[in-house]
Amino acid sequence: MRKTRRYDKEYKVQAVKLAKVKGTKSVAEELEIPVNTLSGWVHKAKNGRLDL
Repeated sequence: MRKTRRYDKEYKVQAVKLAKVKGTKSVAEELEIPVNTLSGWVHKAKNGRLDL
């Protein structure tokens, strides 16, 4: 059974910034987080719901 991981806001912001430079898939693999999770953060950042 998987344990739900919580990420603080600063971690999300830094991950999104990296994803903009390196690409979502490679950053997700590097940080060992699900691609869908990071994609969601990127989408929220584009819509102004994740402060950068």
